Amino acid sequence: MRRLMILLLLFVLPVMACSLIGQTSAPTSEVPTQTQVIVPTATDMPANGQALDGPDINFNGIRFTLDPALGSRIYVFDDVTSLDGKTAYNIRFALNPEEYCQTWCLMIYHVADFEQAFGTFVFPPNGYRGGAAVVFETQKKTLSMQNGSGDRSLETFGQNNYAVSNDALKYVFRGYSADKQYGIYVQVPIHAASLPDVAPTFVAGDDGPILEYNQKAAQSMNALTPADFIPSLNVLDALVASIHVGP
Repeated sequence: MRRLMILLLLFVLPVMACSLIGQTSAPTSEVPTQTQVIVPTATDMPANGQALDGPDINFNGIRFTLDPALGSRIYVFDDVTSLDGKTAYNIRFALNPEEYCQTWCLMIYHVADFEQAFGTFVFPPNGYRGGAAVVFETQKKTLSMQNGSGDRSLETFGQNNYAVSNDALKYVFRGYSADKQYGIYVQVPIHAASLPDVAPTFVAGDDGPILEYNQKAAQSMNALTPADFIPSLNVLDALVASIHVGP
């Protein structure tokens, strides 16, 4: 009897061992993980805006060509200027759906409307109550549009003098249609190869070193070619040259 029990144990133990080994080595079933799909949401656009596809823009008598180097879509808005109960409107084109001209913009003003409302018409950065001043200017040049002309330059704006750098440099055009009925303003952020991205620090309250620094920066930038800027001056000048403004 004892021998029979031993034989049974010898038979059962290997079978149990094989079963345990099989359970240990069997691949475990994996629960598939669900990939989270992130749907990009469009930037909220002000209610008074609409989108237009380039390169050829034609909106209410305003025509221009948007170079693909700048973008393929543009947004147009009716902006309002209000002061002491008086109001005037202008049309603003922008590469970004911004509530006002923060970065890139092309703005069309009906001069008579602003003169009637406020007594005079002024271009940015001047305002009808305060505003800013041009504290740096270089690369000034007269440009012709399809039906008008004006001046472009590279500028920075401010309430006080400060050292110029790429983070504040703007391509700016101010001009009028041939009949002087419309004022045209273009503003584009631009980088110059000769400028630092961040302005150097100067002692507060002493404008002398700042003005000297800005004067040297203007001289060095005047020696640059159009391709030394991003975007190229040729691309931006071509945008201005393509503008036609009519009723």
